[in-house]
Amino acid sequence: MPKKPCAQGGCSRLVEVGTIYCAAHERAEKQNRDRPSEARRRSERPSRKWYASKGWRGKGGRRLTQLDAEPLCRMCPDHSKQLATVADHVVPHRDDYGLFWFGALQSLCKSCHDSKKQRAERRADRVGGLGKSGAF
Repeated sequence: MPKKPCAQGGCSRLVEVGTIYCAAHERAEKQNRDRPSEARRRSERPSRKWYASKGWRGKGGRRLTQLDAEPLCRMCPDHSKQLATVADHVVPHRDDYGLFWFGALQSLCKSCHDSKKQRAERRADRVGGLGKSGAF
């Protein structure tokens, strides 16, 4: 039967036509297929349910209470103009129930939350985390 190279990059083993990987890489590929995807792992996190709850999103919930108390973005250079749409945890909760429900919040516009704040959190993760105050 004709043979072709294994589809795994850098592998020079030959496999039969109709087979994709050699035996070694087939096992690794199967383990990869069986492992839940990053998107699935994120969707199964407890905080996904917390964000969808009435206590967070509903009338009188934490999100609206924060946005009513502080309606303008805290990070925008011109604080007097940009309306906040995101109630952000000052200290990232990382699925910690206490921090999620009782931790300090700040009001941010979506742009600042998605760029400045998230970038700062990733940078803090790389260099050893945030201080107790959550300051960057």
